[in-house]
Amino acid sequence: MPKKSLENGQLIRRGVVDAVNIPGFALGSTMIGFAVIAKEAGFDMWMVIATTASVWGLPGQVAFASLYATGASLILIFITVALANMRMMLMVISGADIMHLRARNLPLWRRVLMMHFLAITSWAQIGFVQNRYTPEQLVPYYTGFSLMIFVFGMIGTVAGFFFDNLIPPEFLRIIIFITPIYILLLVMNSRQTINRLAVVIGGSLCPFFYVYMGSWSVLVAGLIGGTIAMGLFTYIQRRNCNDAV
Repeated sequence: MPKKSLENGQLIRRGVVDAVNIPGFALGSTMIGFAVIAKEAGFDMWMVIATTASVWGLPGQVAFASLYATGASLILIFITVALANMRMMLMVISGADIMHLRARNLPLWRRVLMMHFLAITSWAQIGFVQNRYTPEQLVPYYTGFSLMIFVFGMIGTVAGFFFDNLIPPEFLRIIIFITPIYILLLVMNSRQTINRLAVVIGGSLCPFFYVYMGSWSVLVAGLIGGTIAMGLFTYIQRRNCNDAV
């Protein structure tokens, strides 16, 4: 763990440096793919930029573009985007708990603003480095990391809007999967065995469920995989405690 004498500026710079690596380029590439989808749906450049900046969650962004292309009503689009991003709620709660935001006496507006920039990439990163920094150090680290990730996302959004004339759209759609692949690899390298176990079980079940459930297979397989992993982890912990006694 770093020395307690690290200044906030140093921690912010460490976050920025870590973001200017695979995480930043992965998320930027993903936003390139989204911009292509949004442009095909009829978005102009400013709509694409505003969607990325305000929604900042790929499932909600893609849902917005898809419904807009079909001419859906504004109310339906709003509800769908809200539901698509509602899955982020548990991630926000987890991220705030990792950084102990409640104990830091921050104003509500600042906490809300910080959590707005909590992409899944940032959440995975602070979970990955939480044993390296104290909760107090994580806040400035997260600030630098998440803001730089946001910059990469905005650059990717603008670039993707113009790249469709230079690169085949089919290729640009493929790169939208770079960030999920990066998150998967990050989770698989995490120190928590339960996380790796949940990914392995859920990923193994998903192809079988897909035959019967289609797109719902990801949700169901993830739920079952996480539940089984939690059950096994709890059972092993209790057994170890009993053996110790």
